Amino acid sequence: SILSGGESVPRPRASAQDWVDMVNGFQKEALSTRLQIPMIYGIDAVHGHNNVFNATIFPHNVGL
Repeated sequence: SILSGGESVPRPRASAQDWVDMVNGFQKEALSTRLQIPMIYGIDAVHGHNNVFNATIFPHNVGL
């Protein structure tokens, strides 16, 4: 499994398609191994994925 958090991005100002391409590349590599075990991918983004350029961010209750 892979968990993206913090500053882990495919490239600066990454679009949603950049993220899809990155995860698909990881999955392709995982499935090309001898056991062909699929990868589980997660993102540490509770209130909106602020690492995706132009994404919608939802405020946290503490800030309301």
